[in-house]
Amino acid sequence: MEKKLMIIALAFVLGSFSAFSQLNRTINDNGKDILYGYCTREALESNGDGWFKTEYDSYTVKTETFNFELPEKFDSVQVFMGTWESNSRREVPRFCKIFDLDYFKDIPVTFICLDSKITVDVLNVDDYYVQFLPAIVFYKKGEELCRFLEQPRTESMESDIMDLMERMQ
Repeated sequence: MEKKLMIIALAFVLGSFSAFSQLNRTINDNGKDILYGYCTREALESNGDGWFKTEYDSYTVKTETFNFELPEKFDSVQVFMGTWESNSRREVPRFCKIFDLDYFKDIPVTFICLDSKITVDVLNVDDYYVQFLPAIVFYKKGEELCRFLEQPRTESMESDIMDLMERMQ
């Protein structure tokens, strides 16, 4: 019996290492080291040549755009991006700075880093219809509400987010 428990415990530990190794991976893509697969914001912040911090620090959130009294908001966000790609390097740090506002802090954000072929091995990108990066996808109760592609549709990401929130009311 103890032997069976030991084998089960060992299998669980080894399985945990496998799942953990799927987070914050770096691969070489066209001669460049990039983040690949699921990653944390902390991995983005420390990736490469400081692009995240530079863009994050230089961006000023347009808080006057938001109506923080709106009761309905989305409940999760997926960010498909490439750490090698200029639009992602510009828009994702800005998105993160906006989501650092207290109003958005309880909304989970999942970051999925793709290679230069817009593929990844942790999920089928075609199921999410991702063709342009970054693709920031907003969900409510598991249903996609809207997505932002490459850059804001209007004058700012804040206006686009506010437009989405007003349509949800």
